[in-house]
Amino acid sequence: MHFNLNEYHRNISDEDLIADVKNIALKFNKNSLTRAEYSSYGKYSSSTLERRFGSWLKVLELCEFNTAGHIHKHTFTDEEVIEDLKRFASLLNVKTLSAKKYSMHGNYHSDTLLKKYGSWNAVLKMAGMGINLNRNFTNEEMFEEIERIWILLGRQPTTTDIKAGISTFSLQSYSRRFGGWRGALQAFINYINDDTVQHEILDNSNQENIKPVTVLHTTGVTTHKTSRDINLRLRFMVMQRDNFKCCACGASPAKDPAVELHIDHITPWSKGGETVIENLQTLCSKCNLGKSDMM
Repeated sequence: MHFNLNEYHRNISDEDLIADVKNIALKFNKNSLTRAEYSSYGKYSSSTLERRFGSWLKVLELCEFNTAGHIHKHTFTDEEVIEDLKRFASLLNVKTLSAKKYSMHGNYHSDTLLKKYGSWNAVLKMAGMGINLNRNFTNEEMFEEIERIWILLGRQPTTTDIKAGISTFSLQSYSRRFGGWRGALQAFINYINDDTVQHEILDNSNQENIKPVTVLHTTGVTTHKTSRDINLRLRFMVMQRDNFKCCACGASPAKDPAVELHIDHITPWSKGGETVIENLQTLCSKCNLGKSDMM
């Protein structure tokens, strides 16, 4: 296997960086981009642009984009929603969309659509799109959906919630896989509380299974004991500890479906902060953006 160093971006011009952001937005026919979207499809890292221009908000302003990121407006027509669903499905060349994937790239947040139309299946039917009946999904995909619903409601989901169409998967799908909704919840809790994972993410003193990561920053070399990535288990544990609310302003999806919660490193990973529960907090997208602007 052949390894190469990542491309060195210090000598890239401001114009080239901004042009790449605009190209990605143009590709998806969007008037704004989130950090995650650009990091997934852009030529450079979103952190590279943030260091260059001071914040992601500044990047959006230089691109003359909508600085609100996702459009969370509640006044929209059925036709606008249908057009956007079909636009994104066409880009991906798929016949149906999951709520999670649409929220990442669509012009409207899936939770906002769920609040108006009652269920994701109702949204898909309105757009004339097929409901995803594929049974080849993994347990982890189903756990991610349980996590999404739990965070949205701010409490443990019930069979009534699932029957109301809040889930991408039907109650029958959970029953076939886990023997019932109670079995699905128990499997999810067992997954979150897996002892082998607990030691990896909670016990700072146990370094046997942690591979050091050495990163070159502008301030010098930092050796990390943990990865920057936050997995599903750790993300859910942090949000549950924080009562599924923003630690800065108290916003929660349970009160406002337009609220997006993120997991934030209190001491930034780029400045030596580790990905451990003590160094993580729940922030809404607005407060997380505000914190980035202050750095």
